[in-house]
Amino acid sequence: MTTIYLDESGFTGDDLYNPEQRYFVIASTIIGDNEADQILRKCFPRYQGPEFKFTNIWKRGTNRNGLRALATEIPPLADKMFIFIVDKRFSLLIKIFDYLVEPAAYASGYDWYADGWGMRYMNSVHRDLLLHGSEELYDETVRLWDAFARSPSEVTITAFADHLAGTAAVSVPPLSSMFALLGRGLLSFKTDNPRLEDFEDSNEIQVTSVFSSLVRWRQQRPEDFRLVHDESNAFLKQRGTWNAMLRDDVEPQRFPIGNGTDVELPLRVRSTTGVRSEDSAAVQLCDVLAGFAAKAAPGLGGGTRDEFILELVMLGAGELTHGGVMPHALYADGRQLRRREGPDVVDRMVDLLRPHLDRDQ
Repeated sequence: MTTIYLDESGFTGDDLYNPEQRYFVIASTIIGDNEADQILRKCFPRYQGPEFKFTNIWKRGTNRNGLRALATEIPPLADKMFIFIVDKRFSLLIKIFDYLVEPAAYASGYDWYADGWGMRYMNSVHRDLLLHGSEELYDETVRLWDAFARSPSEVTITAFADHLAGTAAVSVPPLSSMFALLGRGLLSFKTDNPRLEDFEDSNEIQVTSVFSSLVRWRQQRPEDFRLVHDESNAFLKQRGTWNAMLRDDVEPQRFPIGNGTDVELPLRVRSTTGVRSEDSAAVQLCDVLAGFAAKAAPGLGGGTRDEFILELVMLGAGELTHGGVMPHALYADGRQLRRREGPDVVDRMVDLLRPHLDRDQ
């Protein structure tokens, strides 16, 4: 049995529109406490404090050589580490299309998620918003949706509708057609949700990010797992959902996921244990890796690149395996939606979880 340790950086609860904390990161490793302690003490021999914390390391310039040393340690250990990054702004954009565009595709008999088409399409939307629009247009679109999703009312949905209509009216293709499509989707959404105050969106990213990290480990390794995390992490507040996602009484199967790959179910995670981070050097190592990845994420997304972060990447940190909810240069251009053959991946996940979630409620 292999123990997976993890920690996070950049969690802001359901506040996904947060320009000051745009990225949420889960770092996980199968490096144990003893080896992690040796790595951290070797790289940061003068570190003072009860535990290694990235925030403390980063704010002291004297620790930069330690980060350089850590970067050089990563390449031979890269297959024992994994970084999952969520671009919160991009995730809000995905939510808009999941609510306003995907239902029409489903109703017409198409599978939005098959072969990773939905993510390719969202990469195309992300590209077109920045290429033909602006950062400001992107921000305003997701900000107004987030305002509605967190406080659904006629006022907040009207503000979003006015933005869609106004942008469609003054834009040229492809933005004019994109925003007109969203406007039509919003009309259908309002028809399907006549009592807006009852609408419940989920800005949950923590549980799904931990689960996605475990999916990656399962895709790479065959043995049973145990999970150890910082006890201050809040994802187990959704214990019912977590237990349902990890339950063992499912028929063994290859389960499709949204990026076009699949994973073996059940995941065979035999235990989930919270520990004090000061008692686990492996969790502390994850804290440092997650903090670094949060600093590096803007460069991965095509934004401003910090010169020191670039240096660390060149020294070896670039060997870290990473995935997540981030825009990529894989587009839907020229690809056709597949016809739906039975339940799509969302239907299948709901079928797996619903009886157990209903029972818990």
